[in-house]
Amino acid sequence: MIKRKPPVPISGVVYGEIIYWCTCLSALLVVGGTITSFLEAESMMPAGYLINTVFEGQSVEEIWAASALKRPPDALTYLALLGHGEALTVAGIAFGVLSVAPAVFFSAAYLWRSKNEFLAVTAMISGAFAIITPFTYFLFR
Repeated sequence: MIKRKPPVPISGVVYGEIIYWCTCLSALLVVGGTITSFLEAESMMPAGYLINTVFEGQSVEEIWAASALKRPPDALTYLALLGHGEALTVAGIAFGVLSVAPAVFFSAAYLWRSKNEFLAVTAMISGAFAIITPFTYFLFR
């Protein structure tokens, strides 16, 4: 007797496709930003300097105090450096992390259509949490 696998719910397929493609795009941004960081001659945060000082055993405070920034970078630092590889790398990581929210919302819509209201509401709450949580950094500094 051949057992058939149950069909994959469309909400799972929607979530998986969005996460898959956003992760691929995010990985390309991170790789492109990393390559750009190593190729840039004039950078506020030279990759070679950071790697050398880490392997020399310097502390985080020492590394950033001797850098061109003179302080550890924060989230707004990368907005000021959008034309540099470091910002592209951070943008790729942020895009990959934040891509969970639209995937969850689209999945929630399909859960709602398939009469799984409880799971749809739970998905919407977790999607809202995924959007709000990264921005609480700016509220509670």
